[in-house]
Amino acid sequence: MIKKRKHIKLLIQMVVFSLGLVFQVSGQEPKIIEGAVSYISGQSIYVKFESTQGIENGDTLFMLKNEILTPALIVEHRSSISCLCKAVGENTFKVADQIVGKQKGAKNREVTKTQTEEQVEQDVNEQALVSLEKGTEKPSAAQNVAGRISLSSYSNFSNSTGDDVHRFRYTVSMKALNISDSKLSAETYISFSHKLNQWDLVQEDLSNALKIYSLALKYDFNESATLWAGRKINPKIANVGAVDGLQFQKQFNNFFAGAVVGSRPDFQNYGYNIDLLEYGAYVGQSQKVENGFVQTSLAFFEQRNSSNIDRRFTYFQHSNSFIKNVNIFSSFELDLYKLENGVAQNTVSLTSLYFSIRYRVSRRLSLFASFDTRKNVIYYETFKNYADEVLQLASRQGLRFRVNYRPINYLNIGINAGTRSRKEDPRPTKTLNSNVTYTRLPWINASLALSSNLMQTSYLDGQVYGARLSKDIVPGKLYSQFHYRFVNFNYVSSASNLKQNIGEVNFSYQFNKKLYLSVNLEATFQENENYNRVY
Repeated sequence: MIKKRKHIKLLIQMVVFSLGLVFQVSGQEPKIIEGAVSYISGQSIYVKFESTQGIENGDTLFMLKNEILTPALIVEHRSSISCLCKAVGENTFKVADQIVGKQKGAKNREVTKTQTEEQVEQDVNEQALVSLEKGTEKPSAAQNVAGRISLSSYSNFSNSTGDDVHRFRYTVSMKALNISDSKLSAETYISFSHKLNQWDLVQEDLSNALKIYSLALKYDFNESATLWAGRKINPKIANVGAVDGLQFQKQFNNFFAGAVVGSRPDFQNYGYNIDLLEYGAYVGQSQKVENGFVQTSLAFFEQRNSSNIDRRFTYFQHSNSFIKNVNIFSSFELDLYKLENGVAQNTVSLTSLYFSIRYRVSRRLSLFASFDTRKNVIYYETFKNYADEVLQLASRQGLRFRVNYRPINYLNIGINAGTRSRKEDPRPTKTLNSNVTYTRLPWINASLALSSNLMQTSYLDGQVYGARLSKDIVPGKLYSQFHYRFVNFNYVSSASNLKQNIGEVNFSYQFNKKLYLSVNLEATFQENENYNRVY
């Protein structure tokens, strides 16, 4: 009981102190401009704006999460219309993700172009698509080295019988272009995590703690021919995942072709496994059109397990913005081999299909629809709470529709509905999500978002209602968020019910161009049990 009161007292003190700051600190806020992710290369994120005037190296860019501006990127270099950035924390990005910048020196906070679309989980290849604009730029031969070190801690406290858990995570990412002005480049992204007082598990198997997501060298024979060696996800064949081996690509004007030979990371620990041999080839076209670009690629791959054929497949992907204000993406996979009753058969079967279309009717109204039969994602590292995991699983696969509408300036309304029916499910999964956001509350210049999530899955009926308040306490320096959610899950196979009250407080501070600190406190209260996380 003492432990429980201590955590509740800490949460209340932080909330009261924080709300005092929100209402007391005031000042001129910068002008907001909207951009989009145009290119992803390793750990480098390129964001395009109509103009970067007022944005400086070291500034923070933001992304919308549940219609709330959240620190997402740090500007490392900028040109007149684009910024080269590094991600903040554990944020992930996809090509075409909307990014918000804040121009300094503006007298009034004016929304140049308000973003109303919520984040959509895209096909893995849609995430990695390279914009034609960036792809047609000639690479510089000058050396350019950039890197980032991140230190994180995750502490879980509860009043249950289980012990408190303290986890530490360290990440290093680096990208070195044209080392010593040569044709050789390198990139890496490595994380190391462990729990307090469990160092023996790390000593038993280093792969329990060490995760190498990228570690590769690149050699440019010329402007059109490139060879990669090491572990890397190739944007042209992102659906294959990371490859440990050699990847060669040749550009022929608007066409490209490549070949790959290597192995897949181990299924269980993401380590190196020479027994998982794979090889393949791909061809494609990327061409600029009046309203954007068109990109198409086709790949053939064979994967083995201990010299035996594990999978032989082909996949196709296509993305285009040929029609003004319309973006289309599609991908599918065909398995060409199966082993049935010990007998190998060459067959053709559709194993994955994804299609999406996004239509911006006007500056105030946009529509989105998708059909998804992709397999569920496996996370080697995740820090989601239970409610977030349920929401994510319910929103994957099936048919989905979304409408975003901005009736007046600063007010955004979004509705998202989906349905999924699989043979193995006892009943269909249905979801209905809505959110209302007002980005300029009077007197305090803060943003308020209200949300509701209704779902019916194969095993529960659930509702999640939330409210989030966010504000720049010190513009460009200190940012805060306060979030409350009520969770109600009724399990259909039993009479059990789960009700949770979840409160979150977040502060982030930008010390300078290279140093950033974020502190988050999350408290979950349910009957007889309370859980608290600090990270």
